[in-house]
Amino acid sequence: MKTVFLLLIAFISIGVHASNFVSIKMPQSKIVAETPDIMVVLPSSYESEITKTYPVLFVLDGKLNGELVNGMLHRLHLSKGSNEHIIVGVTSSNRLRDFAPTVNIDPRGPVGEGGGGDQFLDFMEKELIPTINKRYRSSNFNVLAGHSVAGLLVIHSFQSRPHLFQAHLAFSPAVWWGARETSTATKHYVTTTRHIKNYLYMDIGSEGGEMRQVYDSLAQTILRHRNVDLNLRLDEFEQEPHDFTMAAGLYNALKGLFQHQQKYGIEQTKSAG
Repeated sequence: MKTVFLLLIAFISIGVHASNFVSIKMPQSKIVAETPDIMVVLPSSYESEITKTYPVLFVLDGKLNGELVNGMLHRLHLSKGSNEHIIVGVTSSNRLRDFAPTVNIDPRGPVGEGGGGDQFLDFMEKELIPTINKRYRSSNFNVLAGHSVAGLLVIHSFQSRPHLFQAHLAFSPAVWWGARETSTATKHYVTTTRHIKNYLYMDIGSEGGEMRQVYDSLAQTILRHRNVDLNLRLDEFEQEPHDFTMAAGLYNALKGLFQHQQKYGIEQTKSAG
C-alpha cells in the first residue's frame, strides 16, 4: 500500500508537469557511436529566480523514468522536502552496450553484451555535462540515478569516477553482471579509500538467487567499511518485484539526498553575476 500511495503522489504531479520536458539536440558524439536522446526539465523557479543555480539530476533511461523522478521531486519540493534540480533524462538505444561496464561471458546471461560503460561515462563527463553547464544555470553538484543495468553503471561510476557525481542513486543495480567486476571493484574502493564524500542510495526488491546474493554481499561490505563522509542509505522491498524497485525507493532516495545536501550546505544558490 505504501508503494501504491507514493506512486499515486508521483503520477498526480507527473500529469501536471510532464509537458515541461523538452528534448535538446546534442552535437554528434565523438565518443559514443550513437548519441543518446537527451531531454531536460527545468525547476519551476528557473525563469523567475534568474540568479539561482541548481544541482543537476541525471536520470538514465530518461524516457521511461524521467517523469517519475520529476513528479516525485516536484512534490517533495512543494512540501519543503527537497531542493529543486535541473533534471536531465538520458536514453540509450542499447542499454546493455552503453550501461554495462564489462562484456558478459557468463552463459547464464547475454554472452558478448556490454562493455561500453566507461565510454558512456566519458560521453557524460566530456560532452553531456559540459553542454548542460553551458546551456543552463547548473551548480557543481551532480546526481546520477539508474535502475537495473543502469543502476550497475551508477555503482561503477561511484567507485571508478568519484569526482564525476556527488550523489548516486542505484535501484536494484545489476551487480551480478559478468564476472561481478563492478561489485569486486566497489568493495575494494570502500575498504581502501579513507575519505568518500558522497551520497549513495541502493535498494533491492524480491529478487532472489545469485542476484540477491551478490547485492547483499556488496551492501554489507559498504555498510561495514563506509567512512563518516559517505552518506549511505539502503532499502529492501521484499514484496516488490524488480520492475517496481525504482518507484518503491524513489521517495527514500530523494529524501536522503536532501538530507545529504543540507548537511553539506548544498542548495540552490545565488550566482555571483
